Amino acid sequence: MREGAARATLVVFGIAFRFAFALGLALVPSAEALDFTPPETPVDVTVESLFGRTIYDPYRWLEDIGTPEVIAWFHAQNTYTRSILDALPGRAALHKRLVELNGSDTHVRDVQTAVDALVYLKRGQYDATFKLYLRESVNGAERLLVDPARYNRDGQAAAIEFFSISPNGKRLAVGVALGGNEDATLHVIDVVTRQPIGAPIPRARGANPSWRFDSEILFYTQQRERAAGEPFANQLRESRAFMQTIAPGGNTSDVAVFGGDLNPAVTIDADDTPTIHVSPVSPFAIGVVSHGVQDEVTLYVAPLTQLRGAATPWRKLAASEQGITDFDLRGEWIYLLTHEDAPRYQIVRWSLREPRPYTLANAEIVVPTSERVLRGLSIAKDALYVRETDSGYDALRRLEYNVKLKRVAAPAAKGKARANVRSSPAAMPKYAGIARGTLVKLPYRGAIEELVTDPMRAGALVRLAGWTESPAYYSVDGKTGVLARTELLPRAGTDWSGIVSMDVVVKSHDGVDVPLTILSPKSVTRDGSAPLLLEAYGAYGLSQSPEFWPSLAVWLERGGIYAVAHVRGGGELGDEWHRGGYHATKPNSWHDLIATAQWLIDERWTAPARLALVGSSAGGLTVSNALVERPDLFVAMVSQSGFHDTLRGETGASGPANVPEFGTVTTEDGLRNLLAMSSYARVVDGVAYPAAMLTIGFRDARVDAWDPGKMAARLQAANASFGGSGKPILLRVDFDGGHGTNAAQVADETTDLFAFLLWRTGATDFVLP
Repeated sequence: MREGAARATLVVFGIAFRFAFALGLALVPSAEALDFTPPETPVDVTVESLFGRTIYDPYRWLEDIGTPEVIAWFHAQNTYTRSILDALPGRAALHKRLVELNGSDTHVRDVQTAVDALVYLKRGQYDATFKLYLRESVNGAERLLVDPARYNRDGQAAAIEFFSISPNGKRLAVGVALGGNEDATLHVIDVVTRQPIGAPIPRARGANPSWRFDSEILFYTQQRERAAGEPFANQLRESRAFMQTIAPGGNTSDVAVFGGDLNPAVTIDADDTPTIHVSPVSPFAIGVVSHGVQDEVTLYVAPLTQLRGAATPWRKLAASEQGITDFDLRGEWIYLLTHEDAPRYQIVRWSLREPRPYTLANAEIVVPTSERVLRGLSIAKDALYVRETDSGYDALRRLEYNVKLKRVAAPAAKGKARANVRSSPAAMPKYAGIARGTLVKLPYRGAIEELVTDPMRAGALVRLAGWTESPAYYSVDGKTGVLARTELLPRAGTDWSGIVSMDVVVKSHDGVDVPLTILSPKSVTRDGSAPLLLEAYGAYGLSQSPEFWPSLAVWLERGGIYAVAHVRGGGELGDEWHRGGYHATKPNSWHDLIATAQWLIDERWTAPARLALVGSSAGGLTVSNALVERPDLFVAMVSQSGFHDTLRGETGASGPANVPEFGTVTTEDGLRNLLAMSSYARVVDGVAYPAAMLTIGFRDARVDAWDPGKMAARLQAANASFGGSGKPILLRVDFDGGHGTNAAQVADETTDLFAFLLWRTGATDFVLP
């Protein structure tokens, strides 16, 4: 993955354009000048019949990832890749620069509050990974709480995966994983003494720890222990949520309180994940059932004082079909973000003392649906804070509680029956007094990357970033709603004044308008000669919001252009946009991408010989399908920790969790959809596919290493069948890395990313001899 929330950040100073591509373009070396023959990959075709379809898989043997033969194959592929990347003349200088600049700035993220203190992850200059710090106030002195290096073991580096500070600020729950595999162990620590409380809790990936109001009880989720020989895909199945009670002497006792087989009133499938959410200002506990990667959750509720193991009186509050994707608690009230009857979402309020299950028809609407997409909500003592998105850029709304909601019925048309008042934003029922709150004035158009509130304290803390603005934390005054910059995150030493961003819409294959963001040097000439890096994601309803990517400077300073296609499958335009690139409609994701690529060529931003694709994780599926479908449009592709063989996705550890997003081969419709979106299955012989680099961390817990391995092997075979195209297919393997790794590993991968792209788009200092 490139830098971001789960990736370290590399910062590049001073955008200079004296090395512009317009002054030094070179042709990609010819096939005669170089030998790009990859290591031989044996073909062992697996044939199976599913719903009358015959499936041929020539490289399924690579899925047996632990065998010596497969491990040797991955090492041979990586050696081949390194022989090419390390030979690029400009790579060493590029790597040196990125490593030096990587230590120039401090990075802070994932802030939490307790009393007046703040706890956060920080990577200082030249730190390899993030450490956990505490400061008594926003402007107070900081002290180190947890250095993950203390948990290093057997030569594997540890990293902090998650943490939760107790309401009184005296106890900390922190998850630490080794080697980038995200299989965290949960540690409970005394904040003052930094000594452990109780024994470490293994198998705590995604534990989602939450503290009771008195800081004496911790709730967490744990996976069950797999039996010897049990399939790896069962690793995340049948997890349970536990309640740990901490006695005055520090002794602990743990009891399961929420899980699929504990209580007949609770229905949780084996592949679902149960967690418990509590608030220091609510007498209720919420049992949350997450259905894989699906945004919509199922909710249960029980009085906080009646949590007693299997006898906990849970009652169902809402089902996933009711479209709830976020919530928060205040007293007896639960505030719900839902897209039921509101594709761009609305916020409603429901009393937890109401014995009936929640229904939208009987709920109070707090923020009605509108043209803006509602993204999240957060409770503070003074107000409800709401993150909204308008045309891809975020806004922050503040709604004070001191106004009593009163429903005012929408009048029926004269002489006619009353229409469905939920059919459109204009016809929504109105509420007296609360209106839509007030917008907090932000310093620039960007993305709210974090919204931090505390129900026991007024105000909020906001992390804001833009395409050309480095992240910063701003405090929101709890009385006035005025925003002020803090020094929690020091100002970056990056100058992006020479870069301009613009937003356009492009017609896709079916006439739908697709948003496209373009970043370019102000001095760029639109004559088709500029190299252009086009990125896309398009899955899970996640938006590609404005994000500051400092390492992009090494591309922009050479006159390169960067563009982001906000394709369907993402959430930029609400739930309908997500559903537009989902299951049977998934091809819209890469068709939207292809449409934006063609538009960029037609408008002379670039040309096919200068146009490269990049996508990470689920974005790898989008960009690889675009490459397979329209190889004539692109010169290169990078798929970072991407997946491509959707027919086999369910066999991996995280495969069942992805069924809600992509479907299952166990149904005929699901098989048809997955076959249509499998870029691996869509590769055909006799086509000269563009050069490609696929990357993977061998310890990746989300994308199995065999997936990009199989895709690389298939593309290599296709290009070889063409007679040798001089367009290499590389597989870059980090044998010590996972889905997100430490700064040094990310620096190496980022260097390889840009070295490969600069080489294939014709940078003169990356021409192989």
